[in-house]
Amino acid sequence: MIRVSKFQRSNGYWYVRYWLDGTLVDESTRTKRESEAESFKARREVEINAGIQPIKHSDVSDLILKYAESKPRGTSTSHLNEVTRILAGFLRVCGRKRKDGTYRLQTQQITPDLMNRYINKRQGCDLHQGERQDARGRKIVRKRAVSNVTLRKELRYLSAFFNWCCKQRPRYLLENPIPLSNAGRIKSDAKPHFMITEDEFRSLLKACDTPREYLFLLLGWWTGGRRGEILALHYYHFDFQQRTLNIAHMKNNMHGLLPLSKTIVDLVEQLYKDADEADRVFPKDPFPSHRFAKLCSTAGVRHHRFHDFRISTSMRIKSGGFDASLAGMYVGNSQAVNQTHYTDLTPFGERIASLLEVSALPPVP
Repeated sequence: MIRVSKFQRSNGYWYVRYWLDGTLVDESTRTKRESEAESFKARREVEINAGIQPIKHSDVSDLILKYAESKPRGTSTSHLNEVTRILAGFLRVCGRKRKDGTYRLQTQQITPDLMNRYINKRQGCDLHQGERQDARGRKIVRKRAVSNVTLRKELRYLSAFFNWCCKQRPRYLLENPIPLSNAGRIKSDAKPHFMITEDEFRSLLKACDTPREYLFLLLGWWTGGRRGEILALHYYHFDFQQRTLNIAHMKNNMHGLLPLSKTIVDLVEQLYKDADEADRVFPKDPFPSHRFAKLCSTAGVRHHRFHDFRISTSMRIKSGGFDASLAGMYVGNSQAVNQTHYTDLTPFGERIASLLEVSALPPVP
């Protein structure tokens, strides 16, 4: 049997308390007004009558570990590390420091105000305060504010974590959703992504200095793959006879057998003559740091991110008559709808290749 009651402490605040078979299981709703506490009590009683059972509040740091363990098998280590880093950063900004050096924050303390505090703190800090050194001992001096694009990514990770918490039965998290904070403003202020046109693509290829830079852009245009997925390619992923590429989408553990153009196959074969089958096609990143932005400036095109190739590829597939589910499956987007209808891309390979083919490409440098 569950009982709900309200009471006032010596500090003047009113609380709502849950009792399960005579045992205290939850305590929340701190307010100065008795009328507000009474309304919270009535709403809790309605929830209990509807079958929503309260549970004891959890420490967010404990939930982070359970959240990481709940990720499906095959989730990349880099993705888990990024999630842990962002959630730990949220704890450091919004939580209270314990004596053992860790930070404490309980689920009932997560409010829109805390989200605003985290976002404002991130907006006002620098990526590197002062000087740091990289793995090779080189000095890094970088004074640049955190961009809205980075904040939008962090909010995406945070929202996924809070949605998972809501499904695990801390129902009270639903009362303080992220959209109530200024997170929506950060999303709208982020720089938009633009589709790369064919003319811009030719200009970018013309501005390349090395064959690997040229090949990297070609693979981005044809596969719509993420930067890390293209960098992880080995020569054995390519089938020179069938002119296909077996690419792994590491973010969601998906695989795709994608068609390739003759230009890509010839260029990979040329590089393969001086390499082994198990070697990486790109021993190092052809566009480190802001090199791709500089390439856009050299080519005389508007500012793009390499991620814009994903938009261009999926948009060309959709404009060719395919629905969003196949376009999402082609570029490895797990959020596409009805993607289970497509278990094999082979029947559509020739049609997709005709949509992605670009004529009059500049010569390979």
